[in-house]
Amino acid sequence: MSGGPRLTIAQTDELGAERMAELTDLCEAAFEEPFAPIWERVGPGIHVIADLGGRAVGHAMVVDRTLHIGTDAPVTLDTGYVENVATAPDRHGEGLGSAVMAEVGRIIGQAFALGALATGSPAFYTRLGWETWAGPTWVRMPDGQRVRSAEQDGNIMVLRTPTTPPTLDLGAPIAVDWRPGEAW
Repeated sequence: MSGGPRLTIAQTDELGAERMAELTDLCEAAFEEPFAPIWERVGPGIHVIADLGGRAVGHAMVVDRTLHIGTDAPVTLDTGYVENVATAPDRHGEGLGSAVMAEVGRIIGQAFALGALATGSPAFYTRLGWETWAGPTWVRMPDGQRVRSAEQDGNIMVLRTPTTPPTLDLGAPIAVDWRPGEAW
């Protein structure tokens, strides 16, 4: 990758319609599914975009979410939740995803008590300092009730930050606030 990617950081509302369309195309190519509804589900956030040759070839975004750790007296953490990590299919293996995620990690480390994401590809994130959550996963409904999300057990990863509680127990139950579509 000669010269490396140019990384751009922008809030969702700073991205125009043309740039959002470009990111939609990138994510649709990477995930092989329609993507417009997913932007609505995850809401606004901070986008990290890798550009090469005037084209978006890598992307991830950080959205503000709350995680609840434990059950009896849960610890509530302001979390930088990572969404829509995508690399153009013709650019895999060039370090674009790693470059984007390094910047995402820097953003999370400066602004949040914890980073989190859901993935089926843990090896990629492990080498970047992310840890697999070992405890059971839950979704916290609007009324405060918790609903088990066992299908996500082993798929949630976290990134510690300078403000992560030192007593964080990766084996404790973890819950995310409900949202339409996929909670995690």
